[in-house]
Amino acid sequence: MNRFLCLTGLIAVLVSCARDDYYSPDMYDPSLLPDRGDYLNEDYGTQQYAHELSGVYDSEIGLIFYDAETRTVPQLYLARGSKDIHIDSIGNGAVYVYFERFNTEFMPLELSVRVKSLLEVTTDTIYLRGTDGTVRTFNQEGTIGTPLPESDDAELIGKYARATGQLELFIDPMLPVPIKANAKGNKKIEQLL
Repeated sequence: MNRFLCLTGLIAVLVSCARDDYYSPDMYDPSLLPDRGDYLNEDYGTQQYAHELSGVYDSEIGLIFYDAETRTVPQLYLARGSKDIHIDSIGNGAVYVYFERFNTEFMPLELSVRVKSLLEVTTDTIYLRGTDGTVRTFNQEGTIGTPLPESDDAELIGKYARATGQLELFIDPMLPVPIKANAKGNKKIEQLL
């Protein structure tokens, strides 16, 4: 029995030491990866509009509970709450749309959302579309049992009326709970001056 255990242990050690031989020789070759500058620093030609859009918006965010099966039929409109929404411009002409620690009386969890969005411009409106946003939740009372829901797949669509400074957003946080957010806000006065 001791010989069998020793032989099994020796084989396990040899296999674990030889594990690198199973990987492709190209696995750690950085020259095969695309140049990150090609897509991270791309100029979308919307820098002017990103700067116009950037600022702080005095907003009201409402949560909508959808059906669990299709996530397309609204079931319950939850309480709305006030929260500042921030928009920061990026050098390539995109923007980051985010807010921190939003909650309502119905939802004790605090919700933080950050979505990188691309812009499309017409004469009087700037449209926003974002994917791969991050959503994090926080509970002031601490967690009990299961971890708090979070997502790295949040999506956003929205529009900004250039003449009035009004912003409308629809955010799908892609959480396990079928909740989506609808936000309406106005650019703060000091931002407009």
